[in-house]
Amino acid sequence: MAEEADKEAKESGGGGLGGLLKIIIPIVALLLGAGGGYMAGSSSAAKQVEEAKAIQPEPKAGDVAKDTNAMVGDMYKLEPFVVNLNEPKGSRYLKATIQLEMSASDLKPELDRRAAQLQDVILALLTSKTFQELQSLEGKFRLREELLSRINALLVNGTVARVYFTEFVIQ
Repeated sequence: MAEEADKEAKESGGGGLGGLLKIIIPIVALLLGAGGGYMAGSSSAAKQVEEAKAIQPEPKAGDVAKDTNAMVGDMYKLEPFVVNLNEPKGSRYLKATIQLEMSASDLKPELDRRAAQLQDVILALLTSKTFQELQSLEGKFRLREELLSRINALLVNGTVARVYFTEFVIQ
């Protein structure tokens, strides 16, 4: 009679420890896989954030104004630029819309007068770049710094504090 009870228990799936292991092992494997995927994803995201910080350092305490309204200067919007990139077959182009943050609002008349010079300097720089140079975040930061340097070399009555890309499409 005891043998029949054991036989019925095995047939009904309540086989004790063996049945329990068949349930626990897949659950543990699933949890370990999910945890490992989460850790791998968060570490690569953290690495990208660190790389971006290394490229563009945090502003120093003296660089940031105390008045939150004064943190961003007046903006000067340029017309969109559409240029061919410096590629062997000339098959790629860049569309970029750029805004310049002025150090002082009285710089606007000079930027208006020098609009043709600004466009010429920006077009010359953009057309000299390749897809490889511009596809990475570091390349975009480098382009921003080069634009800032060349634009400020033209100006007499002030400087451009920052260059912003409000549109940046490579095709």
